[in-house]
Amino acid sequence: MGLNPLEQLNPVTMAAIAAIFLVTFFILRKVFFLPLIEAMERRAGKLESARATYEEAKALLERSRKEAAEIVTDMTEEAGRLSREVKEELIRIRALKIAEASAEADNILARGQKEVARIKEAEQAKLKEQLLACCRQTLFKMIGKVDEDALRIVVSRVLAAGEAAK
Repeated sequence: MGLNPLEQLNPVTMAAIAAIFLVTFFILRKVFFLPLIEAMERRAGKLESARATYEEAKALLERSRKEAAEIVTDMTEEAGRLSREVKEELIRIRALKIAEASAEADNILARGQKEVARIKEAEQAKLKEQLLACCRQTLFKMIGKVDEDALRIVVSRVLAAGEAAK
């Protein structure tokens, strides 16, 4: 017997090895390779679906960002417009309040002037009566008798001349 391995091979052993190989191949194919290929195909389908979902989400996110930027721009413009309107309204209200306060101040001033004029006339009338009383007493002490009508006329003329001199 020789050490050459090719001499030890006979057709029956080779056929048995080939049959074992084929049986093992078909068993492995059915039990291992086909389920593995199916699992890999399912995984590839899931990956493709996930990629498509990711791309859709990415596009949706980009659209949402653009819409958010547009909304921010619109709201900024709206806020500016509202701010201008409020400022204009405040200016209008301030002008209205100033006009009302000015009118009220004018009314108060007119009432005050009338009151001052009334008080002044009353004081002047009192002073005129006191002047007449003093003149009457002086004339009565000096002459003894006083003509009331003449005294009133003289005092009125003196006062009128004083007013005209101012």
